[in-house]
Amino acid sequence: MRLALSLALTLIAGLPLAAHAQAQPKQMNWGETEVIGLKRIKREQVTALLPIKVGAPVEQKEQEMLKWCEPLRKLPVLAVSCNGTVIGKRVHYIVEILEDDESDAMLQPSTAPRAAGRVPPDARLLLVQREHRVQEVIADGYLPGEQITPSGVLVSDDSELRAFDAQLRDFAMGQQDRMIAIALDANHPERRDAISMLQWTGNPGVSIAAIQGRLLDPDTDVRNFTSRFILTFMERLRDPDTAEAIASTASKVLSLPSHSDRARALAIIAQLYALYPDIRFTLQREAREPLKKIAGESVLPSVGGEARGLLAAIGGDN
Repeated sequence: MRLALSLALTLIAGLPLAAHAQAQPKQMNWGETEVIGLKRIKREQVTALLPIKVGAPVEQKEQEMLKWCEPLRKLPVLAVSCNGTVIGKRVHYIVEILEDDESDAMLQPSTAPRAAGRVPPDARLLLVQREHRVQEVIADGYLPGEQITPSGVLVSDDSELRAFDAQLRDFAMGQQDRMIAIALDANHPERRDAISMLQWTGNPGVSIAAIQGRLLDPDTDVRNFTSRFILTFMERLRDPDTAEAIASTASKVLSLPSHSDRARALAIIAQLYALYPDIRFTLQREAREPLKKIAGESVLPSVGGEARGLLAAIGGDN
């Protein structure tokens, strides 16, 4: 199911086009356009408004590419956004379309009580500095390797990142419950940082069970951070009931009109199914239809191809 490719895509999804390009060979060509969220509008209505010729060299600057989104706003849609991703030597323009507000109903705000705690300011600064280093490593053309200690703490293979990890572990020690409470407080301004801090609190299975519902959070960044956390620590999950809950939640995420959400949900489901094949029946019931839609519409091998592989694996491609 090309899980490694999907996971790599997952880790870099959401970066600007320029950031993708820096980590790739200089000469790139245009691949097919990925169009997400179509219901009544036809794919051809979208691609006809884009000046992209498949196979042609990519010569445009990032800002010029993003302006191509403007004509698409004339279509009968509520919203449209554009980005891109690189697979091999191909740049794929990604168009995310929201035709109606039906997908908003799928999102589930947290109803947890307010959290009184805060993420320490020095820890928040370390998180920013660490993320900058991650971007530097990606810009150099590779993804930083990571290890999980026996206690369930993240440690990077990169020496600079490893120094940040050691300091963050000191701040996170004994703070798991507090970080979970902050992450689940829908109005807390530091919930994204709190999810990041869970990487160094240990006992990640407890954190996964507590926050997996945030895969459907209305806050895009919270969904992103939650999925990254789950993917990083998936192999430390030991609870079949939590696996079933994640399978159900991730199946709903597949229908969101977002490339990054969809790619991460596919990666989560693929990893989860490899560890817990008994979730097959949940996936047949809840993931089969969105997987069929993705398999039939996505031009990306790491998305449409992954969906087809999952359908075949769960016996849902009939």
